[in-house]
Amino acid sequence: MNERLDVGFIPAECPGAAGTGAVRTSTLLIERLSKHHDLTVYVSSQMDASSATLPAEDRVNYVIHDNLPKLPHPLTNKIDTLEGEIDALERHELIHSYSSAFMPVLAELETPTLSTLNSYLPVCPKGDMMYHGERKCSEPGRLKCASCISSTALKRRQGVDSELRSGYVSLGQIEFVFESIDRAWDIDAYHALSPHLAQDFGAIGFPDSRIEVIPHFYDETFATITDEENDGSALESDDPITLLYVGALQDIKGVHVLVRSLSRILSRGYDVELHIAGSGPYEQQLHELAHELDLENAIQWLGYVDHDELPTVYENADAFVYPGLLDEPFGRVLLEALSSRTPILAADVGSTDYIVGPAGEQFMTGEPKALADAFERLVESYTTYYDAIPAHIEQFAPETVEQQFSDRYHAVASMAD
Repeated sequence: MNERLDVGFIPAECPGAAGTGAVRTSTLLIERLSKHHDLTVYVSSQMDASSATLPAEDRVNYVIHDNLPKLPHPLTNKIDTLEGEIDALERHELIHSYSSAFMPVLAELETPTLSTLNSYLPVCPKGDMMYHGERKCSEPGRLKCASCISSTALKRRQGVDSELRSGYVSLGQIEFVFESIDRAWDIDAYHALSPHLAQDFGAIGFPDSRIEVIPHFYDETFATITDEENDGSALESDDPITLLYVGALQDIKGVHVLVRSLSRILSRGYDVELHIAGSGPYEQQLHELAHELDLENAIQWLGYVDHDELPTVYENADAFVYPGLLDEPFGRVLLEALSSRTPILAADVGSTDYIVGPAGEQFMTGEPKALADAFERLVESYTTYYDAIPAHIEQFAPETVEQQFSDRYHAVASMAD
């Protein structure tokens, strides 16, 4: 490793709290990078930091602004609060924001800046780049975005309160999108989680030459399987083949496609059980679909599973299914599956080919038949996929990604010279 740098790190929400994959990744990054750099972590969040277990407290300084109001707009309040720390931010050798939400703040700094592109928020007020929730959007437009937000809310029908809140937040982020695009060249460097994310931002006008892909690294707490414990011959037993889904129960996650595919798989004579870990606004519709297809006995609804209990859930699965309908920035659950030595069935969205590689099968997104066909291919050559995981996952090893970040830090910090 190179010499230590004085880094101002801006996480996604409050590290150490329960939350999204971005929160978990921020937590893991702070733990890793604080071994090699002096970090001051600037938290600007609506969450209550007192409920979080802050990582690496003995090596990290924290500046915490928590319990921020959500009105008039949650994002505006977070940005305004962080702007109050500009003088402090200027005193560091490098500022790294692991949230795309703070680009307007970074654009004001003279200090070298690195912004992580871990969501589509800077170019899409809904954060998903899905036009009317049906197809990938090419670029934003004020009237276009407003129409898309309204139309998507009507189509999803995931509860009036939920859609009203989501619509209000998204409409309030339209101007943020255009400010981010206008200020894109005022950020010194970018970190994209995956190849497709780098390409998408470049196509909308972000400086391609400043974007470097550094993936997530796997969480070592999921590496529970050894060759001695499981040799990849699990499908040879008389037990049902266990498929696993982990994630939010939302329409965009494609779980309904998985449920419909399960019906096809069973009709082909396979003994299969599906475990669904997660909760969300689409849960009732999924239960109704399972009842309609007479699948109640073939599905175990695990509900929300605490992060500490997830490794056991993966360990009990023969294959993990990622049926997403949109290009998510990365998909940390894919690494959770790989690190727990679980082959994958993944929709051909985003950069799933880059993450899954030879450790699984892809299928055309939104197509139950294609998923069922991919399942058959996986079963036929299961040991091949299982055995491919250890070598493939090395590119996502914590030490590998940690070194990439440190190299990137020094390259960006040197821009001040």
